[in-house]
Amino acid sequence: MTPDRHVDPTKVTNQDAVRRPNPLVWIAASGALALIAVVLFALSVPIVAAWAWIGIAVQVGIFTAIAVNGLTGRRGPAQGYVFAVLMCVQAAVALLVIVVIAVAAWAPLR
Repeated sequence: MTPDRHVDPTKVTNQDAVRRPNPLVWIAASGALALIAVVLFALSVPIVAAWAWIGIAVQVGIFTAIAVNGLTGRRGPAQGYVFAVLMCVQAAVALLVIVVIAVAAWAPLR
């Protein structure tokens, strides 16, 4: 890196977890998020079964993608970017499905 180039430490792309990823840490974090989401979705199956099962399937799929990237992906920043994007998608999907389930749970029945 040249001394005149300013590196913004607040950018996600400049974080050590992305620049030099540790696959086991990313897999563990994704697994924890998936486990929490799957348990919440499983408890929600009686309320809105379709959305709960969709949420479970997506969480398992994204966790699998993160595990495959961690175990077979090329080491380096590219792998870190894939981890970061997949974790963002995993969190966003979990939030979206929980909001949909919550709205369905509190919506008045007609």
